[in-house]
Amino acid sequence: MFSRVLPILVTGAFLTGCATNPGPKPDDQLASAQSALQSAANAGGEDTEPSMVAAAREKVATAESLITEEQYGEARRLLEQAEVDARLAEARAETQKVRDELGDVRASIDSLRRNLENQN
Repeated sequence: MFSRVLPILVTGAFLTGCATNPGPKPDDQLASAQSALQSAANAGGEDTEPSMVAAAREKVATAESLITEEQYGEARRLLEQAEVDARLAEARAETQKVRDELGDVRASIDSLRRNLENQN
């Protein structure tokens, strides 16, 4: 009987250990998320997508607290989300800059076109 129960107990203990193993500290993910936030801020994401940048900052802050509590799995998940949010805010800010520049180019073309029409 004991020879049948022992493997089950050992397997259960092993699986419990694996399930609670927080994995490595997510230092790389934290650095990536912070870098993405800085890039978003540099691109003007705080003006274009303020709520998205704020949400990303909040996720990073929460993840830092979770890291302190050694809840690395949940921290890693939040840091990944924060990085995606920040990168999206950066991309939207860059897109808005391009749209603004395109509007300026179109206005210049229209002005040149009017000048040419007036000369003829």
